[in-house]
Amino acid sequence: MRIDKQCLWVGVIAAVAALGGCRSGTPGSAESDSAAAPARTDTQPASPPAVGAASTIRSDSVLLKTDRTEYKAGAQVTLTLENRSGATYAFNPCTRSIEHEDGNVWTAIAEPDRMCTMQAYMLDPRATRTEATDLPASLTPGRYRVVVRLTAESPGAGSAITAVSDPITVT
Repeated sequence: MRIDKQCLWVGVIAAVAALGGCRSGTPGSAESDSAAAPARTDTQPASPPAVGAASTIRSDSVLLKTDRTEYKAGAQVTLTLENRSGATYAFNPCTRSIEHEDGNVWTAIAEPDRMCTMQAYMLDPRATRTEATDLPASLTPGRYRVVVRLTAESPGAGSAITAVSDPITVT
């Protein structure tokens, strides 16, 4: 029975950790899932504030590239993440954020009906990984960028980083 309780607790902890990634808004932000929560805007690359004990910073140690520079709304985007560091990161391409450029301000696009499975894709040190995601079908023509939040998987590592793509055009 003791083993069953341990397995149960591991499952509960994993579920709680996975559900933490289901928030809408900018990855790593402290915004609630409420539809009334305002979108985060800034004039700098995405660098969400600290969440709990873990800090989230934009880092150039992981580069994010898209397979094209121009897409139609609803199109599939192939993302390539290149890890230039010695750390292993976990991420999920489905839980990415899409930000729209308005002047020099980037605003996260709300996707309240978006559903993702909570899988952890591993990005090994000095490795490259390619995964796909879909753009929202409701995007209007303009400039956008993709933001992927990655969590360091090293023992004792409590930080997360964001990888931000170069701007893409939606026609």
